[in-house]
Amino acid sequence: MVLGAIRRWLKGSGVGRFLRFYYILNIAAICTYVFARKLAYRSMPSRELDNMSEWEKSAFSSLAILLAVKAVRTLTMDAFMSDVFMFSKSVILFMAWNLEPRLFAWYLILFSVLFLMVPQPFFEGPEDIVYLTPATFDTLIKRKGLPKKDPPDTGGEKVRWLVEFYANWSPPCVHLDPVFAALSVQYTTETLQFGKMDLGRWPLIAKEFNIHTGGTSKQLPTLILFEGGLEVGRIPHRFSDGSIAKGRYRKADIIKAFDLDHKNPVPASNSKNGKNERKKNK
Repeated sequence: MVLGAIRRWLKGSGVGRFLRFYYILNIAAICTYVFARKLAYRSMPSRELDNMSEWEKSAFSSLAILLAVKAVRTLTMDAFMSDVFMFSKSVILFMAWNLEPRLFAWYLILFSVLFLMVPQPFFEGPEDIVYLTPATFDTLIKRKGLPKKDPPDTGGEKVRWLVEFYANWSPPCVHLDPVFAALSVQYTTETLQFGKMDLGRWPLIAKEFNIHTGGTSKQLPTLILFEGGLEVGRIPHRFSDGSIAKGRYRKADIIKAFDLDHKNPVPASNSKNGKNERKKNK
């Protein structure tokens, strides 16, 4: 009974994703360095051992400082953990190259397999988001849409949609997930709805809204606010010459950019009790 309650809490709060294979395997892979270095040090002359120890102290001290800075500036815990793994692996590869080329090769293969085979999991917790397809996008948004509840009671106001255009393979999209979910729970009303569109599945939608989805794209994720079927704002901003502004995705930045607090006062029911529903249209 207690275990069942813990499982429900982990799933409902979203914390359970940190117990997925991605986190467990990456932590385990990084921890193997402790044992690998001991084996390498056994066959190393004392002078080289002293030099290597100094290199190690400098490398891991720099890593600690870098991660401390990242912890302050990070968007979400998902983003911070991704940075921890990436920079820790970089330091391990650097040290392994200096210790033993064969050890470097072993770690390079291990980290490559983890990168390719074990992607970072998406957020699974409270949200009030409609997962859109081209058909539902056209019905709900382009044609000036209707609220999710039928018949609508919007007092004559136009329905606005804040839509996240994302790709499953993009780390920034994974990192934004907890923020967008929290906003959907806090701000969803009859006149403001939240949606997500997977550009990996629907590339023509990306072309329609001039969103570049290549590996070096600065437009993933893109948040667009629609009012009456028309785009009235987006993050990151796209200038008339085609250049892209730096996207700011902190919760406070999104609220300010789309003026959510003033245009969409938070209902008391939403501020006290978050909805825990995942709505999909396929």
